Amino acid sequence: MRRAICFLLTLVLLTGMISAAFTDADKITADYSTAVAYMSEKGVIGGFPDGSFKPADTLTRAQAAKIICTVLEGADKVDAITAAASFADVPADHWAAKFVGYCAEKGIVSGVGGNKFNPNGQLTNAAFAKMLLVAYGADGGKVTGENWIINVQKALREQKMNYKVGASDEPMQREQACQMAYNFMRTEELKSVTGYQEVTVKPTAQNVKLLGRAEATANGVVLNFPCDGIEFTTDCVGEIKVQYASDAAHYVTAFVDGVETDQRAGVQQTSAGTATLYRFVEPGTHTVRIVQDSEVNTSGKRITIQAVVLQAKSSELKPTAKKGLYIEFVGASSMAGCGTLGDNNTPWSTATHSGTKGHPYVAANALDADYAVVAKGGIGVIAMQGGKTYTPMYLMHNPWAEPDRAASFSRIPDVLVCASAGNDGLTDPDTPYYGAYKAFLEAAREKLGPKVKIVLIYNWSSKDKHLETEKKLIEELGGEANGYYMFEMPSGHLGVPAKAGGTPHPSAAESAVAGAALAEYLKTILKK
Repeated sequence: MRRAICFLLTLVLLTGMISAAFTDADKITADYSTAVAYMSEKGVIGGFPDGSFKPADTLTRAQAAKIICTVLEGADKVDAITAAASFADVPADHWAAKFVGYCAEKGIVSGVGGNKFNPNGQLTNAAFAKMLLVAYGADGGKVTGENWIINVQKALREQKMNYKVGASDEPMQREQACQMAYNFMRTEELKSVTGYQEVTVKPTAQNVKLLGRAEATANGVVLNFPCDGIEFTTDCVGEIKVQYASDAAHYVTAFVDGVETDQRAGVQQTSAGTATLYRFVEPGTHTVRIVQDSEVNTSGKRITIQAVVLQAKSSELKPTAKKGLYIEFVGASSMAGCGTLGDNNTPWSTATHSGTKGHPYVAANALDADYAVVAKGGIGVIAMQGGKTYTPMYLMHNPWAEPDRAASFSRIPDVLVCASAGNDGLTDPDTPYYGAYKAFLEAAREKLGPKVKIVLIYNWSSKDKHLETEKKLIEELGGEANGYYMFEMPSGHLGVPAKAGGTPHPSAAESAVAGAALAEYLKTILKK
């Protein structure tokens, strides 16, 4: 643990030292700052004579050769390299001659034709990725050909190197080059850490904390809704993987010590397998959260986490402690995170969904609260189906997979947040919806008790008459005196429609604003 803390503190200090090292440190993208600091401290990459780093400048072929050479040999040994470039445009007195010669001898680089190297030529992300792959032992013949970029992308995926920067035909920026090289360097370094071995652990109700409506079964932990998952602590290093079984296409995401990894692992429909969630965990004791990141559909299909695979000191997982505040959210697609990774100009067909970018998850984390997000696209708070007067989604375990199974309430929430939507039908007081919503709220109150605060939120994917309906419901149920509240979301009808003429859905940025505002509102009513 001490080693991990020391390394992390070193990275923090190095990141701060960038300000002193480079005059344009404020222009280095935050996501790449750790990698830039690390590569600078290792002497792999440096600045320019004027003291700048120029993070957004495109990497040149000569600069790439120096990086590769220094990564492989170490900054303290490159001065002893005597390799000479054999290209007409890289004379012996060129600053990068020995780096180009070294990489050429090892087959990492080649010329551009006519016995020229073009040292000042700009590189693409894919070209630099290819250089790194070959430098670290990949068969160069497998990353060439007419579809060489696709072959490079495949090789990166096989080595789980597509982290923050992938292979594309976009120009490779200097700060991105630091990140990509850092990925390779840290992976190799973490492999050499001693005292850890690969362990495969089945999650149970005893060794992990269950998040949301996740359920421990004989086959593993079943995830029913977006942001359902598991959380535990363990002493581990390097990769975090899960073995899964799934009957629908999902995404799964890991958080390490509260920081969301950039690698959403796709879990394929009707399949079982292993997905790598993260591979750069520093040695030491960490809190790991693994959640179903995506809203899938309304047909009850689910994913089961069958095992967690770690490089760990032991096979022991410890569940994290329950937090002092517990909030449950119920609603439709906006609650589930539909559209959150798109933007206002993204066609719905190309927009992606992320529960961890939805406003419920944002609000819960802002309040440091445990949570459940009971939401699915296509059906609202009140699912008037199955021949019943009303089927309240919240009171059922998973009304699509098990329509007659009541939800377990082993832990009563402090707050229940309800978001009615266009999926909830008509909103006039004389329609069945009005009576069904009131019946649901009364049933929830009876189930949860008088101390739970019930908050109705309006103006996200609601129809105009929802506001009128909710005000009337709150008034009839006794208002704040009886623990009923209403909060108007700040962003209104934003985002992209689910279909032509449909209700807009919020983007990730809009959800972040709304989640923060909702958290502040919940703080105020929790004091009452």
